Amino acid sequence: MSAASFAQVAGTSFEEPAVFSGQYTDTGDANVAHDLVNNTDQPLVNFVSIGGELGFSASYTPYDTPDVGLTDGDFVGVTNFTPSADVMFTDGEQGYQISDVDGNYILEFDIVDLSGVANPTISLDYLMSINTNNPANGNYEGDGTLNESGFDRLRIYVRDLTNNTEIDIFNSTGSDLDDFVPFDTASGEYQVEWLSGTADLTTNTNVQLVVEARTNASAETFFLDNIVFGGILGVNGQSSNQFAIYPNPSTNGFVNIVSKVSGAKAVAVYDVLGKEVINTTINGDRLDVSKLNSGIYIVKIAQGKTTTTQKLIVK
Repeated sequence: MSAASFAQVAGTSFEEPAVFSGQYTDTGDANVAHDLVNNTDQPLVNFVSIGGELGFSASYTPYDTPDVGLTDGDFVGVTNFTPSADVMFTDGEQGYQISDVDGNYILEFDIVDLSGVANPTISLDYLMSINTNNPANGNYEGDGTLNESGFDRLRIYVRDLTNNTEIDIFNSTGSDLDDFVPFDTASGEYQVEWLSGTADLTTNTNVQLVVEARTNASAETFFLDNIVFGGILGVNGQSSNQFAIYPNPSTNGFVNIVSKVSGAKAVAVYDVLGKEVINTTINGDRLDVSKLNSGIYIVKIAQGKTTTTQKLIVK
């Protein structure tokens, strides 16, 4: 007998990447399009997946008349700096921030394989900052139709690589972004609120989430969180159900990795930077994590033909 259920196929809430405070400074040439690189002790703009959350990579494209871009230092990348003192991230304690690009910021996520996934969808949360000095005034400029300063724009879409099409989740091109910021008619002020975007996808395709942002002021900030690719899977596709890890969080120097199937388990543990910190085979259930520092780790478990990854928190 088999069953099916709606499940997360892939996603990220930006909880696995390490967080660094301060601004990110681009070391590339602001006059030409180029990939962005992670800088030591600066917010991460790129992240290589270690088997849990989706990875992502960022690039920069200048205006038609180039400006300083991100070479002057700006708040972009993975952050735990919340949209406001009262508005937190929607899933976990971290998210992704894009502000004051002085050009175009393109964020591309790992390709997701939807083979065998019925009724696939994507959902995510995004937020546009407001004019905190005067919330009654809008914060954004232009209609996004020109690749120039003063033409703020946000587009979030999915590339269907199999069918060579693009599926918009949000596209402000042709409109003032202020028209999309939540507005309270009673107070006459714009609101700091999360918005949710969704799109239906096609089964048996390879897809990629892309975010394109254009801003020219530090107050013009976009936040992203809680990205989920989901759909209906048969129980045979849910290998994670075979294993359980406890206690999680671990506070006493060990965790138990329990399987519904007897036999040895190959276990690898990775830190948030993708470095392998444990690689071992256990014949029982107990895994020694006493030498790990406090933090978030990804545990990869392989037993027979079944492999899965799970998040582990060590305190």
